Amino acid sequence: TFCAYVSIVSQSDCYVSLWLPTASDEKFQTKTIKNCRDPVWNETFYFQIQRKVKNILEMTVSDDDVICDDDHAIVLFDVAKISLGKSVTVAFPLNPQVRTQSEV
Repeated sequence: TFCAYVSIVSQSDCYVSLWLPTASDEKFQTKTIKNCRDPVWNETFYFQIQRKVKNILEMTVSDDDVICDDDHAIVLFDVAKISLGKSVTVAFPLNPQVRTQSEV
C-alpha cells in the first residue's frame, strides 16, 4: 500500500496514546518525536485508579504522518502489577523480531 511505502522511505514521527477506560474517557498523548526510528519519551501521566475493577492501560504507538497516520502497536497492561508509588520497567514486544522496554 501507499502508506507502507511512505513508512519505509521516511523516518517515523511517533507518539504514544494512553487510555485507562476505568479512570476516564479522556485519552492522553505524548509529544510527537519527529524523524526518529527509536524515540524516547520522558513524560508523566496521572490516572485515578479504581480498586474494585480491573484496570487495563491501553498504550498505542502511532506514526503522526501527514499522509498516513498509522498505528504501529497497541499494548494492554494490567496496572495491578504496579505497586503504589513505584515505577516498573516492562518489556513489550512491539515488533515480533525486537523486544522493547517501557517504564510504567
